[in-house]
Amino acid sequence: MSIDKSSPSVPSSTRRQFLQLSGAAAGAVFLSTSLGGLLSGVAQAAEGKLVFWSQLAGSKKAAGDSLEAAFRSAYPGITLDSNLFGDPVQLHQKLLTAISSNTAPDLFVQHWDYSLAYAYGDKLLKLDGAIEGLDLVQDVDPTLLAYSAIGDDHYSVPLYGTSRGFAFNRDYVKEAGLDAGKPPRNWQELRDWAIKLTKRNSRGELEVAGFNPFNNDEAAWSLFLLLLQGAGGSLLSQDLKKPTFAGPEGVKALQFIYDLIHVDRVSDVGFGVGGTGTNHIFNQKRAASYVAGNYSINHAVNAGIDLGISGFPKEQDGFTSFVDPFSFAVPASATNRPAALTFIQFALSLDRQVAFALESKNVPALKAAQKDPRFLADPLLAQFAEFSTYAPDHPAVVPTAAEIYNIIAQAVQQAVHQKASPEQALKAAASEVEPLLDV
Repeated sequence: MSIDKSSPSVPSSTRRQFLQLSGAAAGAVFLSTSLGGLLSGVAQAAEGKLVFWSQLAGSKKAAGDSLEAAFRSAYPGITLDSNLFGDPVQLHQKLLTAISSNTAPDLFVQHWDYSLAYAYGDKLLKLDGAIEGLDLVQDVDPTLLAYSAIGDDHYSVPLYGTSRGFAFNRDYVKEAGLDAGKPPRNWQELRDWAIKLTKRNSRGELEVAGFNPFNNDEAAWSLFLLLLQGAGGSLLSQDLKKPTFAGPEGVKALQFIYDLIHVDRVSDVGFGVGGTGTNHIFNQKRAASYVAGNYSINHAVNAGIDLGISGFPKEQDGFTSFVDPFSFAVPASATNRPAALTFIQFALSLDRQVAFALESKNVPALKAAQKDPRFLADPLLAQFAEFSTYAPDHPAVVPTAAEIYNIIAQAVQQAVHQKASPEQALKAAASEVEPLLDV
């Protein structure tokens, strides 16, 4: 596997800008990719060179390397030419140029919203019925698969997903006289836990945040989204045409974040900002609880923390979550479709799904893998698979999701830094988001 660290000599482009890139050449490519044509290609023997662009970096690299090694062993007639990219944005810039010029790889794995943007631009193959032995609707976790769809058609296939839950330091919970076996099930219990878990010295200086609201923009919008859902709200309207997060439920969610910091003083503005991975304040034992994903497990365990996890509580009772898939997609201009589809088929097989999930600490896309005894033997990871079932049935699956999340994160920051009220911050954010839904 080669690692591409170059900076593309093209201007940074948003997904919205990509959706506007069209023309006769793009249309001609799309018209040649009907399902019938695709299936006739699958009938060919899978062999030759397979160009694969991957974003399986960081905590996923070892699992990605293992997957590729197993594929090479199973299919010696296919020469796998794999290129690893350090993050989704870097891969997006390469794909943006390659797809638009019909020089794309045969296969790539990327964050779901980028792939959705390419699909809206008519640049990807429709994969329903194209992968031998795999029925997408029957075999793949529907919560993850929802992020691959435009209407009833699927243009990508999730390899894995992440979910969110409430993580806590069991030692701190015990010290505070709380019961780790009965984690919070509603906002009031979450607030009570956070207050009791907070440690300040005699001068009032924060030593341990009872609950760390966020350390970066991603964590800010993640917490807001969970609270929004927990209050009964949604990010967008059912038809995905209007922002709805600035309604009463959203204001209530953002007010809750504000009150945790400024009223309950379970954390301070800016406390722990910037630290990620092993440097996250939870893993430095400077926060007793926070919103975590399955990718957080190894960092906490390696830091020597007795990790407890639970679903993230709703306002009244019960749990909520959201998922974040990374998915395979085949460009319309792929020159070796049979090999690309064979790789997806291999990666979505039961053994490979279980192996990838356990090595990378991610939720497998295959429903059978989530129920496999080998996967369930990892109790923490198995819980995150359960958390994915708490995600909403109709998520905000739009190609401009990243831009929307960034706008929401800034609204959260505006309110927390007392530059605007929660209502004002969200109203302004909604006005910025609405044009992004016109795709």
